[in-house]
Amino acid sequence: MANDFKVRTMGGALWLIAVFSAAAWAETPAPADISEEDAYLDVLPKVEIPDAVQPIPGAVNEEFRNCEASWPAGYALARSGPEARALRDIYGLVRVRNVIETQNCGCTGKVANWEDVEAVAAALRDHHDVQRLSWQQTKAIAEEAATLTAVAETMCGGSF
Repeated sequence: MANDFKVRTMGGALWLIAVFSAAAWAETPAPADISEEDAYLDVLPKVEIPDAVQPIPGAVNEEFRNCEASWPAGYALARSGPEARALRDIYGLVRVRNVIETQNCGCTGKVANWEDVEAVAAALRDHHDVQRLSWQQTKAIAEEAATLTAVAETMCGGSF
């Protein structure tokens, strides 16, 4: 009987720990107004996505990692540091939009303007009233970039 009580008590304690741990790690709630979620898009011009994405005839695909000689100087900030993940998320969106808009699958298309990244980052810092961005503030941007990367890979006929 005593062992049964100990097992139940331990099981209950573990359940409470799991509940409190999950609550502590819960994500920031989504904004009530969906337009707030897409506020970063107002900083960048709109990109047109065709309904039926087709490969670009004659496109020569160059993977971004092979374009390091052309990377913008600011990209070093996205490689490490307190805002690295957030800046990479933003840059990922800016560069994939650049490829889709220019239909250039080479290094000149995949290396985007760092000033656009800074403009989006500044707008997000103001919007969220933070000094440093984290992945939580750029989660929607990363998801949009992933969606557009699939489009760009189809257009370019290879890995982004």
